[in-house]
Amino acid sequence: MEVNESFPLVSIRIPAYNHAAFIEQCLDSVLSDNYPNKELLIMDDGSTDDTVSIVERWIETNSPGFPVRLYKRPHRGLCAVLNELIPLCKGEYLVSLASDDILLPDGIKSRVDYLKKNPDKSAVIGDCIVIDAKGNKIYESALSDMNGVMVESYLDDEGLRKEIVWQWSVPGPVLMVRRSIYERIGGYDERLAFEDWDFYLRMASKNLLGFVNQKVSGYRIHHQNTCRSIRRGRAWFELSKAGFRNLSRFKGKLRWLLFKRSVLSLLLSVRAWANGS
Repeated sequence: MEVNESFPLVSIRIPAYNHAAFIEQCLDSVLSDNYPNKELLIMDDGSTDDTVSIVERWIETNSPGFPVRLYKRPHRGLCAVLNELIPLCKGEYLVSLASDDILLPDGIKSRVDYLKKNPDKSAVIGDCIVIDAKGNKIYESALSDMNGVMVESYLDDEGLRKEIVWQWSVPGPVLMVRRSIYERIGGYDERLAFEDWDFYLRMASKNLLGFVNQKVSGYRIHHQNTCRSIRRGRAWFELSKAGFRNLSRFKGKLRWLLFKRSVLSLLLSVRAWANGS
């Protein structure tokens, strides 16, 4: 059987911004991954450090045996970069990887296998390890060790949808989607600071998301993380906006849970602002 029949093309997209300290390790993890049919797209969002020169040097030095394309653009933010990358990807499946995170061995193949076996699903997530700025492992599992989640609750559709709505404990670099998902639920909302929960809510509302109980990537925690650079009050407010915006997509218990979560986020934002944070 031909490689492209056994192994559908996977587009790995990396939005990069001021991650000169981490981008090379990120790219090395893509290079060392053994999935045989992949392409790598890197879009620099107006970095002011050496991110671009490091990427260019890495491409020249390593001469990867798979297509690599680097795009450069003025700074507009993560959601705009992700939306621009969608039509540039040629793969049947798309993986997002932040420029400070890493892939783990077989992390691509395990998610491809899931989507091939579950044609009713348009996306799948896995677990990940958590590392620090130097690459040292902090947590074995982002879900259970860092976020205190019962991983078993992710193993069936009802439990997974409830976790997405109520807990929202999915770490960043674990999602793989079918290219066709953007035709079903749209792209990333550039009006929001946190695009991911809004996107996950839209997937969950149509029961399009699945889960593989495997560590597929490494999520890095450091002082430059985007989510850590946003003031707490605004962060909670952005979450409440995403929740209220998606209420009409749900019914019954899930709609009630999402309403409670959105109200709670709004109250937490008010308290944070009152405390000056």
